[in-house]
Amino acid sequence: MKRYLTLTVLLFLCVAFAATAHSRKMRHSYKVRVKPPVFHLNGATDTISSYDLMYFAQSLIGIPYREASSDPLRGFDCSGFVSYVFKSFNADVPRSSGDYANIGREISIEDARQGDIILFKGTKSYHPHSIGHVAIVYSNEGGKLTFIHSTSGKENGVTITAMEGTYKRRFVKVVRLLRQNDIFQAQAN
Repeated sequence: MKRYLTLTVLLFLCVAFAATAHSRKMRHSYKVRVKPPVFHLNGATDTISSYDLMYFAQSLIGIPYREASSDPLRGFDCSGFVSYVFKSFNADVPRSSGDYANIGREISIEDARQGDIILFKGTKSYHPHSIGHVAIVYSNEGGKLTFIHSTSGKENGVTITAMEGTYKRRFVKVVRLLRQNDIFQAQAN
């Protein structure tokens, strides 16, 4: 009988020590620092056709604007729209418009091609280079650039807009993610 009692006590102590060790680990887990996400463009951007990208993006025209959403059934904000389009082609892109400033390769607005990303200051930006709006270049022919985006403006949803007026004043830069656009640009030059 003593033997079973001793084994039971030892078993109980082992369980108690294990539970205590686990709770200590859980209690201190909040101290782990989370690093901000780093976006690495995967190989999928090498194979994305700008034509296919635009065809898909156009199919979303008319979906309403919805803040903080990347769900086509609910609506899109600007970065939600851009990330949804690219992620539909398995490209790992940011969800926040400001993070687009740190990916891809900056190109001149004159060299912008269909499928490049165009960045704008927000309507309430106080810093001259803070990104507050993001869109996808739709076309850039004859000096007339248009882009497809989700806007909270009078169109209130996914639409195609010309680079003029307030967008021209808020323009920050164009970044290239699609390797195919570099190849076409080299062939054009």
